[in-house]
Amino acid sequence: MLKTMVKPKWLALLGGALLVVVLFLLLGRWQLNAAFDSSTTAVDSEQYEEVVPLGELIQPGGGVTEETVARSITMSGWLVPGDFTIVSNRIQNGETGWWVVGHLAVADDGVSEFLPSSPVVTEETETGTASEYPGLVVAFGWAATEDEALAAAAELNASTPQIAEQAAPLNIVGKLEALQEPVIDRDGQNPAQVNSMSAGQLINTWQAPAVSYYAAWSLVETGVELPAGLQPIAVVAIDDSFQLDLLNIFYAIEWLVFAIMAIYIWWRLVRDDYQAELAEDPVADLAEEIRREKLRALAAERAPQDKPAPERN
Repeated sequence: MLKTMVKPKWLALLGGALLVVVLFLLLGRWQLNAAFDSSTTAVDSEQYEEVVPLGELIQPGGGVTEETVARSITMSGWLVPGDFTIVSNRIQNGETGWWVVGHLAVADDGVSEFLPSSPVVTEETETGTASEYPGLVVAFGWAATEDEALAAAAELNASTPQIAEQAAPLNIVGKLEALQEPVIDRDGQNPAQVNSMSAGQLINTWQAPAVSYYAAWSLVETGVELPAGLQPIAVVAIDDSFQLDLLNIFYAIEWLVFAIMAIYIWWRLVRDDYQAELAEDPVADLAEEIRREKLRALAAERAPQDKPAPERN
């Protein structure tokens, strides 16, 4: 069969098969690299737990990215009275309830300090107190019922002084989150009800407009005292387990199988050619049969002969 393998046509086909094998192996390696490059490790969770200034992750008018969402942030600012409201369909520990959210006038994001030179008076407000501070939607706490959430929002609206009357901005630690799409109340019972963390909807409910807004919102973890009836919003823990893209691994195995199949197909073609040559040459068949008979005879000669058992007297 070796003589058949070294025929020019089979050697040429072997060269082509090896090129295909190399190509398939490179594609498999590419899939493996893609699987490990897209994997996440425990290092990511340490990065998310590190508290960084808000200004390092987002600027007014900008939104979050995959790298900045759910990051712990710190900032300082004033809560704006009259802008506290509630958001429905908030799930906590398997129970659906309500969030109390509000308007934070950001005074310092850790990178820029926003100092208004003069208030901007608009038709919506006569004081212009919060106009030159960027506005950020913030979520404070969760309530099991709508009445508890409304009572907490009313208490915050009544107890929060105007910005000009507040001695110093609040230092807040929270988590930066991405906006959600608006959810329409299909029942039509309360068209003004906000059912998702949509900044556009929430900003439209604010009585005090801002000169600019963040296309994101923040979960408040520390820095604000919650009124009675509100529970801290449960934060979903970061999954720090090693995650691998199994689909890419499957594709890599497929390319390896294809590479093996390329060599196997070449070997089958050579074998079929060799068997065809044997079928066309009767002398070769006779020589092969003689060779087999000689091998059988040689094996019989080398086999141990059975010795007769000794006779007993």
